[in-house]
Amino acid sequence: MSTPLPPTFAFSQSSLQAYEDCPRRFWLAYVEQLPWPAVEASPVQEHEALLRLGERFHRLIQRAEIGIDPTVVAAGLEPPLATWFDAYLRHRPADLPQTFVEIERVLSAAITVQPDASRMSADALENHTHGRPFSWRLAAKYDLIAAEPGGRVVIMDWKTAKRRPDPAALRLRWQSIVYPFVLVEASVALPWGPVHPEQVEMRYWFTAAPGQPIVFRYDAAQHETNRRRLERVLAQILAGREEADFPKVADTPINRKRFCAFCVYRSRCNRGEKAGDLEELDDPETFFAVDLDKALEFTLADVEELAF
Repeated sequence: MSTPLPPTFAFSQSSLQAYEDCPRRFWLAYVEQLPWPAVEASPVQEHEALLRLGERFHRLIQRAEIGIDPTVVAAGLEPPLATWFDAYLRHRPADLPQTFVEIERVLSAAITVQPDASRMSADALENHTHGRPFSWRLAAKYDLIAAEPGGRVVIMDWKTAKRRPDPAALRLRWQSIVYPFVLVEASVALPWGPVHPEQVEMRYWFTAAPGQPIVFRYDAAQHETNRRRLERVLAQILAGREEADFPKVADTPINRKRFCAFCVYRSRCNRGEKAGDLEELDDPETFFAVDLDKALEFTLADVEELAF
């Protein structure tokens, strides 16, 4: 019996974060591909407006980074976009590598893992792998990559969160793991590669704190730690065969407030019908997508077309 994931599925930081936050959410979104009409946060209109503002801000940055005159890009902007874009112009890091600057680049890498035999019957294990390990794609879409051949490579990610997050918590999120990992693994095919982990750093830039980016340096030890963590989690996911193998997050007051209140599947799981308060949602970009076009972030067709 094979994994229930679509054969064209490619893992991403979004799908891995969904699994870590709540395995049942992963099942409903990526296996059943279930649309659900519940709203993520209230007031609904304000939440949707913040998401649209974030998308518009990223497009403004893209236009400026490909060389369009910033005065042209900024023409007609009103707050908060005007304020955010002005902050970007004043606080864009001056030390970014200049030889290669890639905008909205998608990269992917193969990751091969042994199945988690503890979660599979002997028959299922044999039928699925025929003695071979799993091999799947891991993909990432980068706001900006700036690189020098044989030198520094900087990953930039623009965030329109209402607050600057705790760096320790941000380091543990799957984006901070997947992005540098995929970049290093895919770098052999890049014009500035191959890249060693020690050449890489990841910077998060915040409209809420433009002068206080969060910077994470990378190294070989982190890369191998990330590889083991990815292999372990993918083995757990790929060993699952049915909904019961993807349990709901524990039903505690903290989890209801942190995860369930902002989940589009909460009423299906009997975890409440009222959307969470928008003021308690730190970053709309890190929350799970409403529509499946966004939830199913990558397929192999996307990866193969855009990766290299």
